[in-house]
Amino acid sequence: MTRKLTLAAGGVVAAASAVAVLWSHGPAVPATAASRVATTPVSAVTGVNKNGVSAFPLAPTQADERRVAAYWSPERLKQASSYVPSTKPSRSTRSTTSAAEVGPGDAKTRARAPRTAAPPPVASPPMVGKVFFKVGDKEYWCSASAVHSAHRNLVATAGHCAYALSQDKPVQNWVFIPGYHDGVAPSGIFVGHTLYMQEDFAGQGDFDRDYAFVTVHRGFSWQPYVENGRLKYRSVDAGRLEDKAGAFKFASGKPLGRSTYVFGYPAGANPDGSRPYTGQTVTSCNGTTEKKFVSAPTWQLEHGVRLPGCPFTAGASGGPWVIGYNATTRTGYLTGITSLTWNLSGGGRLDAVSTPYFNQLTQRVYAQASKQATD
Repeated sequence: MTRKLTLAAGGVVAAASAVAVLWSHGPAVPATAASRVATTPVSAVTGVNKNGVSAFPLAPTQADERRVAAYWSPERLKQASSYVPSTKPSRSTRSTTSAAEVGPGDAKTRARAPRTAAPPPVASPPMVGKVFFKVGDKEYWCSASAVHSAHRNLVATAGHCAYALSQDKPVQNWVFIPGYHDGVAPSGIFVGHTLYMQEDFAGQGDFDRDYAFVTVHRGFSWQPYVENGRLKYRSVDAGRLEDKAGAFKFASGKPLGRSTYVFGYPAGANPDGSRPYTGQTVTSCNGTTEKKFVSAPTWQLEHGVRLPGCPFTAGASGGPWVIGYNATTRTGYLTGITSLTWNLSGGGRLDAVSTPYFNQLTQRVYAQASKQATD
């Protein structure tokens, strides 16, 4: 299936070189697409609430989908930054973090007992990837993963990687690239259709609800061809997300103190300024979660699940927490997403991450999102 979206580049040699910078081993995105699209939102941002679940359209029509697809040129993908949100503005929200809590990518030293280092990485599951989006006039990215649904079109990520609390509306131009590495999109690019989240995240900035499920359109890749001496690209159908990349199974209500793998694309700085990660490949850590819930008052978190010994930095937000992970089949059960980073040792390095606890409210959001079919 070839989609009716064709873009021309300004010269075969120049355009081919520009594309090769980011996509030399995978589907190409046209280098000139950025100059051809508007940067205004592609859909309404008014959410529809049902049973505590808020639904926001991201790019519900094919015209919306085409505009978002064209927006993400290789240059824009390369220039995007790991995302560090603020808390939702309100009188009840303090402006600084407390105790040992650190925000998504924030960096403050605190005094706590040292923790063990993260274990060696494991093979990257193909359903883990990056989401790219726009807030204001800047491009950002977070981590995410495909999660199973009947329509095989669902992505799980952090709520703050899909809804901008500072602007009180969904982010713009949201896409998911499973298996992303070093600028390569091996399974295609998937444009977000509709955002589903628990109403208290958008409404109150409650990080106990910092999770989101996004339905996506069928994926696409850019196929280059030459016409009249000019390099052009056509959008080629890449199929449904789960058919291309696989998916984790969803699980909620699991007990604490379980062996867990966490995946993501950390890239930000530690409190001491060091940057141990590039954000260009999937990184993993694993260990046993703490047996008690943790709180972070600044972020209105009361029931967080924390994994000590995981030194992820900004960029890991939205990455999957997986139990029962099988390194051979590269799958398992999704029980959380990275939401906050922590500095427990009081040193110069971040050394723990946390997720909201996946409970019946999370199950309700997931179930609602799972019902939506997309083209």
